[in-house]
Amino acid sequence: MKRTLIFFTLILFFSHLGFSQNLEQKAKIGNVQSMFDLAKEYYSGVGRFQNKANALIWFEKAANKNHIESMYHTAQMYEKGESTKVDLRKAFNYYLLAAERGHFSSQLVVAKKLEKGEGVKKSDSRAYLWYRVCAEREETLACRKMGDYFKEGKIVSKDHSQAKFWYEKAAQKNDIEAKSSLAYLYIVNEGLAPNVDKAKTLNKEPLLKQIPLSFFVEGMINMSESGDENDKRAFQNLSKAKQMGIKQADYHIAMLNYEGKGTQKNILQAFKIMETLPSEYDSELGLLMANAYKNGEGVKIDTIKAIENYKKAAKADNPEACRSLSQIYKTGWGVKKNLKEAGFWQQKAFSIENPKSIDKSKSTKRK
Repeated sequence: MKRTLIFFTLILFFSHLGFSQNLEQKAKIGNVQSMFDLAKEYYSGVGRFQNKANALIWFEKAANKNHIESMYHTAQMYEKGESTKVDLRKAFNYYLLAAERGHFSSQLVVAKKLEKGEGVKKSDSRAYLWYRVCAEREETLACRKMGDYFKEGKIVSKDHSQAKFWYEKAAQKNDIEAKSSLAYLYIVNEGLAPNVDKAKTLNKEPLLKQIPLSFFVEGMINMSESGDENDKRAFQNLSKAKQMGIKQADYHIAMLNYEGKGTQKNILQAFKIMETLPSEYDSELGLLMANAYKNGEGVKIDTIKAIENYKKAAKADNPEACRSLSQIYKTGWGVKKNLKEAGFWQQKAFSIENPKSIDKSKSTKRK
């Protein structure tokens, strides 16, 4: 019995040895599938001694003969630096070759690397195109990324209905971040009817997983509900969101500081945050800050800062700020009287409120 077992073991050994030698011979004469199979054996150590340097040689040879799986494996080895120096540029090029030939995994990798600029120049537009390809076959991450593009108006026009469509696809596959983003759409009231109950339900799991956006959503839910305790929770959650890099929280934290809701009233802190906010807030916050500096509401009267903020709001087409500037120049409050300047701002206020009555060929905007 023992002799029989040894006999069959030897037969298997020599037959596999013969197969391995045959595989190597086929690879050496240019058989692409054999090159790939040989590379896998060298990589895994199954069928022959493991030798990743040889594996890379054969993967790359097969890749250069248009073997798609070999392109992917070659890319991975250059990316990880397996038996070679890390070469992100080479890795990207091989991923791209495979992606262009329809390799699913490579297509998603290419989208990620174009988005981050790894091994290739960062390109949001090219990343979008590859994410779109992946999203069309309902790749979870790609669906969420499509939602992000439409939510943020990045590369494509902002469209919260489209964002909702893609987030829902990702959320159905239990993508936690997509659930948080979908909850965001239901609470911010931009393009979709607000639905606090849906936002609450969707945000439960992301909040448990401490997804950054979920703290912003929870803060907004708190703000939608009255009461001092909800104000405190709102301030805490929005502050947590800000710490985790969610810039949308800044405006709401500033307003809570300004109004003294959920935290001690602190107008100076509110203004400090407001001054860092993007231009989309200039119309509202510029006027608020200007009035405070003009009237000494929570801050010292400061004519320079008042006029500076009135102008910021006026340039963002706030008619009330324009009228205030007109009055300032008319009376000479903090500036030299200038009736021409007063007339300019009065006319701008009128043109903002009555755009149809103004000749479109004339502009009251100043460069």
